[in-house]
Amino acid sequence: MVPVLVFLSCSASTPATQVRSVEPAELFLQTDTDVLIHGDFRAIVKVDFEKPGESTRNAQFRAQVEQADVVIGLFDVQWVDHQTLSARVPAGLSPGAWALRVTDPALRQVRLDDAIVVLDCAVSTCVLADGGVLDAGSSVLLPDGGLRDGGAPDAGPVDAGPQPCATTTLADDDGDGFGLTGSEAMLCGAGRTTTPGDCNDVDPGVHVGATEVCNRLDDDCDMLVDENVCPVMNPNWIRRLDAPQSVDFKTVSMVTQGRLWVAGGDAVWGRLDGGLFEPSSSGCPNDIRRSWASPSADVFVGGGNPALGRLSSHGVAEGGCSNTRMLSDPFAAIWGSVPDGGVKVEGVLRNTRRFEWSPPGQPMESSTNISTTDIRFEDADRLGDIVWAVGSSEGSEMRAYLLTANNTWSEQRLGLGLPGGSLRGVNVVSATSVFAVGDRGVVIEKVGSTWRRLPSPSGATLTAVRAFNSARVYVTGSDGTVRKWNGQSWQVLYSNDGGASLNDLDGLTESDLWAVGNRGWIVHWPE
Repeated sequence: MVPVLVFLSCSASTPATQVRSVEPAELFLQTDTDVLIHGDFRAIVKVDFEKPGESTRNAQFRAQVEQADVVIGLFDVQWVDHQTLSARVPAGLSPGAWALRVTDPALRQVRLDDAIVVLDCAVSTCVLADGGVLDAGSSVLLPDGGLRDGGAPDAGPVDAGPQPCATTTLADDDGDGFGLTGSEAMLCGAGRTTTPGDCNDVDPGVHVGATEVCNRLDDDCDMLVDENVCPVMNPNWIRRLDAPQSVDFKTVSMVTQGRLWVAGGDAVWGRLDGGLFEPSSSGCPNDIRRSWASPSADVFVGGGNPALGRLSSHGVAEGGCSNTRMLSDPFAAIWGSVPDGGVKVEGVLRNTRRFEWSPPGQPMESSTNISTTDIRFEDADRLGDIVWAVGSSEGSEMRAYLLTANNTWSEQRLGLGLPGGSLRGVNVVSATSVFAVGDRGVVIEKVGSTWRRLPSPSGATLTAVRAFNSARVYVTGSDGTVRKWNGQSWQVLYSNDGGASLNDLDGLTESDLWAVGNRGWIVHWPE
């Protein structure tokens, strides 16, 4: 018997999706806020009458808020029941009224105008009657039994954050120590400062005295953009045409500014003199997918087939790869160091095992504490002693792991309502800031000790991420795009019309970013 699709409802007709209200209707721009969306939200059920236990429910809804031409996706959208959705509104929305649009599993949309009003907690509307300041995201029980801003209904007024005081301060929401012009208020405490000089309180890299870099931003708040730091008058993301269109490049590794290696298949190409890319590919392993460039400009590449990994070195003066060694699985990531004048190459294999290699000797693999055999790592990144790895289970569940002090993997419970698929790229910015991207446009961010999901820039697979801070996050996608998250919304920086996937992204600074992809695609900012 063929399974059929029905709506979870007692009615014989298909009920219309409706949105009636959002609770809380007021929230604050400074903090992520949990909300409840009330209306009619039927889930689609796939019923198998012969095997009822295999019947499934599709309750996937999407939600976004809209103000003029600005559209921001909500994250953690969950179906609670046929009358309620839960979601999280990201911090940083502009003050004022926002409309809410909900898309149901049947791709029907409904919009509720003026559903949410965003307040600035630097003004008196956030001060409670007892003199405290309302903490966005915590609960306030109103006299009529309703909730002011979500959470458990038995929670009372919460005093948190800046407190009223006799000193005039400015908002410092991005924590860079500089206050936003125009945010003056007599409040003291966390998120406030007496030091002026911020013209963008979402980006911690923007303030008076910051270093100006070529990124189309006014980094130092002097009302000038990219002054004297870009190599050309009108910089842009430009495709390089000095590499063969027959190579699907999978990896890019920086040596220094403007000097790098790119590789894919069995080909390695280098740009080590600041000029053109040149081939250097004789004898390299098959299916190269990861690489690491040493300070001396040697490159180490990893490839292999589904049952075998291949690791090779490539010296600057050599005509091809050498010292090829075999490992138990293809590569998820490679990095290295230069101890006592030698070279130590390390990394992670797709089967979750770690390795170390001091060429030209034999690499050493470490056993893994992950007992299940269905976990596959797609990428890993290291910053000092911090190592994060991402991938999926065989059941296509997105997974993230942290390497602990005793060299074992600790799975991180993300709990973000992620779709099926895999995480494909990860970048460690600091001990408290990590970004990961993956299938279906998933972007997640570790803030402190918790993970949150950012709005998806598209439904395409995101292949790599390079972040400089929470408002300077660059990603590449299978749709051939380079996008940037500026702390509030996504911007398309580059898009190719040739249908070539972009597979990797690297750069030591925002003034020298490189993306590589299929059919010889190499894209550089700025040219």
